Amino acid sequence: MLNIFDDRLVRLEASILPIHKSTLTLTKLAENIDRTRNGVLEIIGYFDLVEREEMMIKRGPNENDLESYLNSIGKCKKAIEVLSGMRLKSSEKVIGQLKQLLKAAILKLEDLFRSWLTNRSNSIEPLSYITKNLDIPGIPQGPLQNLATLSSYLSSFGPEIGYNSDFVKVYIEVRSTYLTKSLKTLAQGSISTAEKRSTPVYEKGTCGFNSYTDAILKMFKTEYEIAEKILPSESVMPGYRDTIQIPLDNYVETGRTLTNRIKKNMQTDVFLAFDMMESLNKNVGSFEEVFRLAGKKDSAYNELLYSLRAVALCSFPEFIDEIKNNRAKTMNIPSDGTIHELTITTLQHLKRLTDYQETVETMLLTLGDGNWNSSEKDANFSRDKTGRGVSGNVVIQHYFADVLESLSNTLDSRSKSYKKTALTCIFLLNNYHHILKSVRSQFYSVLDPDIERKYEKMVKKYNDGYQDTWKPCFSNLMDTTWVRGGSALKALGSNEKSIVKEKFKNFNTEFEETYKVHKSYAIPDPDLRIQVIKDIKIVLMPVYNRFLEKYQQTEFSKNPTKYIRYDPQTLENMVNRLFDGSIY
Repeated sequence: MLNIFDDRLVRLEASILPIHKSTLTLTKLAENIDRTRNGVLEIIGYFDLVEREEMMIKRGPNENDLESYLNSIGKCKKAIEVLSGMRLKSSEKVIGQLKQLLKAAILKLEDLFRSWLTNRSNSIEPLSYITKNLDIPGIPQGPLQNLATLSSYLSSFGPEIGYNSDFVKVYIEVRSTYLTKSLKTLAQGSISTAEKRSTPVYEKGTCGFNSYTDAILKMFKTEYEIAEKILPSESVMPGYRDTIQIPLDNYVETGRTLTNRIKKNMQTDVFLAFDMMESLNKNVGSFEEVFRLAGKKDSAYNELLYSLRAVALCSFPEFIDEIKNNRAKTMNIPSDGTIHELTITTLQHLKRLTDYQETVETMLLTLGDGNWNSSEKDANFSRDKTGRGVSGNVVIQHYFADVLESLSNTLDSRSKSYKKTALTCIFLLNNYHHILKSVRSQFYSVLDPDIERKYEKMVKKYNDGYQDTWKPCFSNLMDTTWVRGGSALKALGSNEKSIVKEKFKNFNTEFEETYKVHKSYAIPDPDLRIQVIKDIKIVLMPVYNRFLEKYQQTEFSKNPTKYIRYDPQTLENMVNRLFDGSIY
């Protein structure tokens, strides 16, 4: 029985197997036909894809539904890939049309990229951020991500469609304009604060250029962070470099304008150069980092720094030369012997130099010890001008000493213009005392102690010289005690009376003339004025009191009031009013 079933199964298998094989073949053939049909339909679909997608692509993307637009572009891109691979002559025209459509789509995306980027690139006032020590704001995360997505998509298109997207150029244009507009006010302010300041000489910290420097560095830092997140990695460096180029050029040009102004107004504006140099030196590392990220070496920036240093170096010998040249000029000397303007401006200049002491020491070391003196005739020409072995505090000490020496020589030379010795002494006394006060209060830590002692001696010398001009007045009160028969006379003879009258008369005349002239002299420093008057009274009052007491009770004249014009208190009050028009 089993054998019978086996035979039947074998026969059944033999009859069914050909049918099964035929069925498999037919099924595979049907599948191939379907795939071929679908492929043909797909290819046929590519031929009319331009017609189906053209309207959407030319209409441009909907900002709220960018995905649909990108899908449409993706279809066109795939169609080009498929048709290009088939190399059918009939597809060449369609491929050309698709490429044109893709180019139009990319241009629309570039417009959208520009629009989105422009909307997030409104100019700001960077000063409001740097004054509060805040970072410059970037682009918010959401819009930044959208721009990055669009940038990535645009960068995926290449020469295969016959067009390279210029979206990086768009980025450079928009962001460069943003930086330029944002920094424009600071650039203009840097010039205007230098030209329209309220003081004749530049005051430390009023330089708008320093705020400009802080702002541009902060903005460049933020800009790199934005470029790094939006642009493809290969475009970050060139894109960043070209974005900051125009703002950087404007910054350097502003620096050049200020440098040229400093050159024309060296003595009043040189401190602007020091302020700018301090800021630039402090930020050298930050600028180098900017140039490293941009892949460039900016020679214009280095030239600006070099130019400022050159101007600063020139200012040191020029300042001393200006003081020395005043000796030869017809320098107006004050008619009342007060402190000369040259003394005031020179000391103010030195005081301002101490505000930049570290920078000044560096500059003087670069110049070389003593190289600020323009000729070998200068007393300190023998110093080692290479600066070897000289510290910064020593070289600035030497420079200050040379400035004061030049000032003293000029004052001494100009004082010879006075015709009266008393006025010469008052002039030099006022000026040297003013220098001495400045040495003690402002330059004590800079100058050698010998300088203070030098001016102490000069103040004493000219005070003594002035006191000597009162001697003709005092000499009239120098008395002689008359004796007769070995004892002092109590009653005066006619000859003695005449001598006493003459002494009173001569004293009155001499005192009144001296007082009239000297009262017009000026001693603006209250302490010095008190001391000079005190020194006059120390000699005058005892001598006058003694002379008056001796002869007031004698009958040297029938009309003593004719000769005794001043009681001691009146005389002292008059002396106290000397120089009173000059008190400050």
